[in-house]
Amino acid sequence: MNQSGTNQSSLSDSNQAGINQPSTSSLDMNQMDMNQRSSSLYEMIEVDMKQPSMSQAGMRQSDLLRDGFGDNPLFYCLIAEVNNQQKPSGKLTVGFAMYYFTYDSRTGKVLYLEDFYVTQAYQGLGIGAEMLKRLSQIAIRTQCNCMHFLVVIWNQASINYYTSRGALDLSSKEGWHLFRFNREELLDIAWEE
Repeated sequence: MNQSGTNQSSLSDSNQAGINQPSTSSLDMNQMDMNQRSSSLYEMIEVDMKQPSMSQAGMRQSDLLRDGFGDNPLFYCLIAEVNNQQKPSGKLTVGFAMYYFTYDSRTGKVLYLEDFYVTQAYQGLGIGAEMLKRLSQIAIRTQCNCMHFLVVIWNQASINYYTSRGALDLSSKEGWHLFRFNREELLDIAWEE
């Protein structure tokens, strides 16, 4: 892929209590199938994410560890890594998808995709498409009826990609507006008399 010793990537899925994970033999089959298609594509590896390999900018590390990697995780992650002989670990993180489960009274169980990112140098190589495929498999395996996510209004390339894959733009189709109360407003509301 590049000249820094990087030639293969993998997706790691956080370990989820109560969710049936593929067996090692099915993962080996996925690895073989992916490697047969192209030696520069992806291994599909699921690992226990109790020891995270990355933290998100702007989040306190203790919150991230507790909320995502503690005994009762609030979110899960897919991590895309490429082999890189120049790093001590031999792996370079090039993308991630952070998701959690929620419920919609009209549609039922929902996989909510909170963050989805592939570094610019690795965009256009199929990593994002492979992550979307894995997220879709997780949603189906966990009996979700849909996946929700937000796309910033100026990111027309992403909007075009998702709609070309069949995603519905609920803001234009159903007229929904997204609102948020920040912590300060929540405190005001919680303690008002």
